[in-house]
Amino acid sequence: MREKTYAQGEWIFREGDQGSEAFQILSGRVEITIHVSGQPDATLGHLVVGDIFGEMALLDEKPRSASARALEPTRLHLMNTEEFNALFLKNPKALAPFLSSFFERLRHTNDLLRRELEHRRIPTTQLHQFLEPTITGGKSPSLPPLPRLTLRASRPELIQAGVPDSISMDRLPYRIGRRQAGEGADILSANDLALSDRYPYQISRNHCVIERLDSSIVVRDRGSTLGTIVNGKVLGTESEQMSAPLNPGSNQLILGTEAGPFHFSLQVDSRS
Repeated sequence: MREKTYAQGEWIFREGDQGSEAFQILSGRVEITIHVSGQPDATLGHLVVGDIFGEMALLDEKPRSASARALEPTRLHLMNTEEFNALFLKNPKALAPFLSSFFERLRHTNDLLRRELEHRRIPTTQLHQFLEPTITGGKSPSLPPLPRLTLRASRPELIQAGVPDSISMDRLPYRIGRRQAGEGADILSANDLALSDRYPYQISRNHCVIERLDSSIVVRDRGSTLGTIVNGKVLGTESEQMSAPLNPGSNQLILGTEAGPFHFSLQVDSRS
């Protein structure tokens, strides 16, 4: 277990910082604040012994969404993704507080979404525009058969690095992300294709997904750091859209920036 002590008033991290660790308070107190333009920083809460914060850094590799400061001499347990996975194999009971924190954040997010939908009176027929759909491959009474989907590496260095030169997708959704460093389970990611990458990373742990939306096959960015490019269209949190439909025939898929090596062709062929 890694521990670190912070003096009273010391910043643990600031909003906008890059982060890769979650924290659990072993002693002391921590204040969580967010910046409000033109106003004093707003306090979200005071955390005490046993509380966990910063846990989303284990999942999305995004900049910190708030700031954390020690209100008094404070001792913290620090954990990154690799340590989380290793502890899951050795002592899974020790992860119970972290998992509870994840689930509580999910419940809170779902509650915020429900309130937003109620406030905006979104018809249930339009919910697919706001929610990630639950999608399965194969035939459906109201959907055409799933087309043949084939992913091929476009750069020779990918094949040399062990990426299969041709991957057939027999079901959707099909999730792509970065493989964790080292061996062992990676329980914080659910990827059908896990690709090796080196720092500075082009691929996020949970990068993009190929899925069916109504009668279309789309690529959706999963909140990656550098985004996803489909047929020249940039997807991601820094662009205007998160998903783009695939065309019949050949499509170009780039994970990260165009300058990176992760270029693929994605073939969509009808089964009829």
